[in-house]
Amino acid sequence: MNLTPTTWPEPRTTPRAPRPTLQGLWTLDFGLRPSAFTLIEILVAVALLSFIVLGLFAMFTQVQRAFVSSMNQVDQLEAGRAVAQLLPAEIEQLTPSGANAVTFYTQTIGSAPVTQSLPGTTTAMRLNLLQDCFILLRTNQTWVGIGYCVRTNDASGRLWWPECGPGQLGVGSLYRYCATTNVLRSDTHYQGLPSDPSQLYTAFYTASQPGSMLISNRLCDGVIHLYFAAFATNGFPIVSYGGYTNAFFRTNALTLGYSPVLPSQAHANSYANPVALVFWSNSLPASVELQLGVLEQHAVDRYNAIGTPAARLNYLTNSDYYLSSRVNLFRQRIPIRNVDPLAYQ
Repeated sequence: MNLTPTTWPEPRTTPRAPRPTLQGLWTLDFGLRPSAFTLIEILVAVALLSFIVLGLFAMFTQVQRAFVSSMNQVDQLEAGRAVAQLLPAEIEQLTPSGANAVTFYTQTIGSAPVTQSLPGTTTAMRLNLLQDCFILLRTNQTWVGIGYCVRTNDASGRLWWPECGPGQLGVGSLYRYCATTNVLRSDTHYQGLPSDPSQLYTAFYTASQPGSMLISNRLCDGVIHLYFAAFATNGFPIVSYGGYTNAFFRTNALTLGYSPVLPSQAHANSYANPVALVFWSNSLPASVELQLGVLEQHAVDRYNAIGTPAARLNYLTNSDYYLSSRVNLFRQRIPIRNVDPLAYQ
């Protein structure tokens, strides 16, 4: 049977109900038509997002500041610890010279010290002293003279007193000086004779004078306190009275020169010693106490940014800045290995 187009069966269609739309539902259930966000709703949302962003930004800023501050403090503490390890390692090797030469020397810089309030009190004061120190060592057939001093430097590299004003100590950098000479002379006419190690102290004294450019080895910045105390074999402090010390040696330790510590400030700290302490020949201290005070980095940066001497001094001494809590103090007692108890009478 042949089907022609006219005899094909008609397609069967199933009527479907129309699907309700959202608009239809809204119209059916509530009788309302949908609308967009109003301007007030958009402004409220933007304001809330702005507050959230500002809060996150403030939090991240505080975290960044705390991180940078902690990193700076860690760097400053590491620098102080490095110095507190270097100095004891060299001081403990003090060697008697057996000649008319300085073996150990320390003297306060001739300017008024800086006093700072201690945390938690308004009456107790800490006296910050800055001292120069020289030690004599012997390595095999070589005399080694090492000196430490706190100075500031200008753009040309010249050293100056660490003062925040004329006659008033401030903050400086710790410098190290080193010079050597042979134990036996090697020149033609005096070959084989003992050399004079006293020239090493003279060289350090010359190199540490203001305007000198002979010391360039800078160890640590922000030093506000550097003090050395000497002790006898029985642990008693060695202090200066008149021209000699209270400890008696077979070759006595001399005291040379005076350091102008103000009498009004001498009572603030028992370490305020107005005379230099110099050990001579075969006399050595049995132990040396090292005190090193280093300002935190942000305090050093602010101090250096102040140009007026009076403002610098006010920044260091004003208790409103709480600088006493920003001074990292390192303290260590160093025994001297080469001390000869028979040198003490």
